[in-house]
Amino acid sequence: MSDKYSEKVLDHFRNPRNIGEIKNPDGFGKVGNPKCGDVMAIYIKVKNNKIIDIKFKTFGCLPHNEEIVLEDGSWIKASNKPVSLINKFGNCTKIKNRYSREYNGILLKITPYVSPYNSFMCTPNHPILAIKREWLEKSRKSSSICQWLRTDRFELCSTDPYYVDAHNLSTGDYIVFKSLNSTNDNSFFTEDFLKLFGYYLSEGYFAGKQRMVAFAFNKDEKENIKELKSLILNLTGKNAKTKIRKNVAEVYICSTKLVRILKKHGGCLARNKKISEEIMKLPPKKQLYIFSTYFKGDGNKYKRRPKDTENYRVDTVSKTLAIQMQQILARNGIFASISKRKRRNNELEGRMIKGREQYHLSFKKFKKHNFVKFSNKYFLVPIRKIENFHYNGRVYNFEVESKDHSYLVKGFTVHNCTAAIATSSILTEMVKGKTIDEALKITRDDVANELGGLPAIKLHCSNLAADALKEAIKDYRKKNV
Repeated sequence: MSDKYSEKVLDHFRNPRNIGEIKNPDGFGKVGNPKCGDVMAIYIKVKNNKIIDIKFKTFGCLPHNEEIVLEDGSWIKASNKPVSLINKFGNCTKIKNRYSREYNGILLKITPYVSPYNSFMCTPNHPILAIKREWLEKSRKSSSICQWLRTDRFELCSTDPYYVDAHNLSTGDYIVFKSLNSTNDNSFFTEDFLKLFGYYLSEGYFAGKQRMVAFAFNKDEKENIKELKSLILNLTGKNAKTKIRKNVAEVYICSTKLVRILKKHGGCLARNKKISEEIMKLPPKKQLYIFSTYFKGDGNKYKRRPKDTENYRVDTVSKTLAIQMQQILARNGIFASISKRKRRNNELEGRMIKGREQYHLSFKKFKKHNFVKFSNKYFLVPIRKIENFHYNGRVYNFEVESKDHSYLVKGFTVHNCTAAIATSSILTEMVKGKTIDEALKITRDDVANELGGLPAIKLHCSNLAADALKEAIKDYRKKNV
C-alpha cells in the first residue's frame, strides 16, 4: 500500500474527519463519477460568509442483488434494507444510513479459488481487504496452472492485510474471509439437544398438523436411528416410535413442545431451514455437535485417489443453511467450499419429482496443500479470477456505526473508496473557517498535494471532492440570492 498511498491518505481513510451529514444545511452538493461508481455529497453551514461547518458522505459500491452478511451468518441482498451488518472483526454493527443511486458502468466479479459460491461483485474502486502476492518476498509461481500455491505460510499469515481497490487486485492475491466473532453461551442448548437439532436439520420434518416431529432414514442406518432415539428419550422422557416403509425408517414422536422449539431455532420445510441467531452465537466447539449429526444425516466422505485425504461433503436444498454451516466450520478453523448444483428430475413411485437446486458443502480436515490459509483471526483465500461486467442499475453502500467503516460481502471484508474518503476528509479540514470565495479557489491539485500526492488513476477523486464543494456553494448562493 505504501507505494500507492501516502501515510496521510491512509490516516484520513482509516480515521475520516467530518463524515456524516448536516441537518438543514445552508448548502448541499452531490456529484458522481461514472468511471468508478463513486458518489460524493458535501453539506455546509455558513455564517457571515464563512464556512463554519462541513461534512461529507461517499456512497454507491454494490449492485442491488449483491449479498452482505447478517448477525446470524446468513446473507441478505443489499437492496433489502438490512438493519445491521457484520464488520471486519466479525462483530455486529448497526447501519446508520443506506445510500443508493443509479449506476451505468463496469462491475468486477471476484471469484475465490475455493468456494465459487462466495463470488461477489462491486464497483472497480471498492476497497477490499487483501494481501497482494507482490508484497510477499517468498512468493513464486508453481506453474502456469497453479500460480497461487507457492507462498510461505508464515510470511503470508504474519503480513498485515490492507484495503486494495478492486481494480488493483490480481489473480492469486489473497482476500480476507472473516467468520462471526460474537459468542453467547446458553445452558438450554445442551450437547443432547444440539445433536438432536443436527438430525432435525438433515432429516427432520413436522407431521400430524405440526404436533409430531419425524425423521426419515434409510432403514440400514441403524446406529443413527439408535442414537436419535436415545437423544429423544433423554430430552423428552418419551420413547420414539419407528415405522418402516420399504427402505425408509421413519422415527417419530408426538410433542408440540419439541415442534415449537425446533421450528423456532431451525425453521420448517427443507428449503426454508435456517439456524437461529441464538444458536449461531453459541461457542464454536459447542456448535460442532450440530454439525456432527447433521453430517451423519446428509453427508458422506470420499477419496478421489487412494492416497488422498478424506473429503467431507454435505448437500442441502437450503441456501441459508449451507451458508450458516460454512460459518460454523469457519469458526472452528475449517474453510468449507460451497457450490450450487441443479438436481435432475427423478421418478418416484410413478411420480415425477422435479429436481431442485442443491448447495454442496465440502472440505478436508487435513490437506497436503492448503490453498486457503488460516491466520487464527481470519482466512486468506486466493483469487481464482476477476471478470468485468457491464451493469446498469442501482448500487448501494452503507454507513455503519463502527469506526472501522467495514462490512462483509459474502464473508469477505470490504470498505468504502480509499481515495474518495481521504480526499473528502482532507477537503473538509482545508475548507472549514474559510470564506466562500477562499473555498472556491481550492483545486483538485491543492487537495492532492495536501495529502502528499495521489496515484494518477486516483486524481479523479480529488476532482470529485472539489466539484462537490463547488456544488454545495452554488446551492448556498442560490438560496441566498
